[in-house]
Amino acid sequence: MRVLKYLLTFRWANTLSEVAGYLSAVALVLATLAMMHGVVTRYFFGLPTVWQTEVSVYLLVFVTFVGAAYGLKHHAHVGVDLLVERLPVRGQLVMRLVTAVMSLIVVAAVIWTAYGTWWEAVEGGFRSPTSLRAPLSVAYAILPLGMLLVAFQYVAFVIEGVQGLRTGQGAAEKAALLGQGNAELAAVVEEPQPAPAAVGERDTGTVWPGSTDEERLGRS
Repeated sequence: MRVLKYLLTFRWANTLSEVAGYLSAVALVLATLAMMHGVVTRYFFGLPTVWQTEVSVYLLVFVTFVGAAYGLKHHAHVGVDLLVERLPVRGQLVMRLVTAVMSLIVVAAVIWTAYGTWWEAVEGGFRSPTSLRAPLSVAYAILPLGMLLVAFQYVAFVIEGVQGLRTGQGAAEKAALLGQGNAELAAVVEEPQPAPAAVGERDTGTVWPGSTDEERLGRS
């Protein structure tokens, strides 16, 4: 029963998003190493190669689209919540749900379009017009795969949000959709700053270079 509930509530999408994030990190490291290899072999050994730039582009595309689900799960995407934050908790959750559903519709449209392009590359056996001649079916699969992961994460958010509205105020406050702010950024922004010194406050610890003791006492 627990397994069925886990599957139907799309909680497994959170795990997929985490895995996608770590894979994107690995792809980013590989892209960096590929570019470094190209620079070293070309400028230090005079051995130009043909694969580094193209492979790096594919890896960065993977980072962008496959890593999008990880960014969505951790609320790292750009959002404007000036008005939403002024609503009560349930109102905020309703607005987040509406936004999530609308975004899910857009993501579904992108998946459908990208799938058609990918399937056309598969049937036609298309390859890149470069010396590498990489199969474009692999490159074109990145976009629909990444958007599918994003769609799964949105569905998980929506299901949890609806359950929160139906359960009560406490569950609504714990809904993942209400964590849209970047926690790391919020911690920096909300970090208390030292209060400025009041106007006219005596500062007896200031040392004036090149001044005598009498001059320093007069300035303080």
